[in-house]
Amino acid sequence: MRLIVHSRPAIERALPPEEPHVVVSITTTEDDVANLPDAPSRLGVLRLSFPDADAAVAVSEDRLFSEAHADRIWDFLDAHRDAIECVVLHCDAGLSRSPGVAAAIARVELGDDAHFFRRYHPNMRVYRTLLERHHARLDEKSVS
Repeated sequence: MRLIVHSRPAIERALPPEEPHVVVSITTTEDDVANLPDAPSRLGVLRLSFPDADAAVAVSEDRLFSEAHADRIWDFLDAHRDAIECVVLHCDAGLSRSPGVAAAIARVELGDDAHFFRRYHPNMRVYRTLLERHHARLDEKSVS
């Protein structure tokens, strides 16, 4: 699985991948929707909104990245798992939130997230929450 991280301006002007892919589109507010170019190879878009913060200092806790956000990402990837070859992710600057998601996906799917920590500054709340929810979901499945 290939992971591509973009800033919002980059994804709005970039040519979409030709291989089957999904997009995780991250904005700060729900009414701020990225304009994604049409792509026949795109299998789905997951739009999420949350500020780029690790802790409730300037924003309230209920607006931050949550377990519900993490579950939506894992559910979205699971729904497309057999068909996708690429996951395209973006946030406003492409430096923190989307790399946090990409790093967690890389850790789970590829076993190596180092590239995202060398090149970007992943939002650690996003990264940790995604990994914690992934492990919790595995535990839930093993109990079922």
